[in-house]
Amino acid sequence: MDQEEKDNKPENNGPEISLAEQAREICQKLIQFFPLSPLPRVRAWEEDNKIMLEIEGDKSGILIGKHGLTLNSLEFIVARIFQHQAQSQKPVLLDCENYRKRKRGMLEKLALETAQEVAETQEPVALGAMDAEERKIIHLTLKNHPEVYTESTGLPPNRQVVIKPKEENKEE
Repeated sequence: MDQEEKDNKPENNGPEISLAEQAREICQKLIQFFPLSPLPRVRAWEEDNKIMLEIEGDKSGILIGKHGLTLNSLEFIVARIFQHQAQSQKPVLLDCENYRKRKRGMLEKLALETAQEVAETQEPVALGAMDAEERKIIHLTLKNHPEVYTESTGLPPNRQVVIKPKEENKEE
């Protein structure tokens, strides 16, 4: 399907390769610029109309960087190059050693534990500065919680989620 859509893709003199493989090749070329030996592997596949890339290998943690900033930057660059070269608007999601999955799990756990604390104490709790994706995970985790609700406050880069008891909301 996707290959057929790209039959008229420019700069393709060889056999047609999948969009996922094109993104994988771009990522593999970019990580060659990092001081890694041996070079990590990049797996690629399509899932839910997105291109998924997973970097695996020894010492690949350097590609994550502090708080995932290097990984976010690498994902942005790979996505832009891929979308330009493949003439595709499919999103590219990049992970390294399951960092994003682990981080999501930690944020969901933090949200649930804090929600329990707020429900017990009836006092709001601010979770500290988070980026938009982190705040979204907190909001979605507690979206249907029976005893608390969430709201974002402040301005970036200090924007944070505050978890509040639902009774407080009724009094306002």
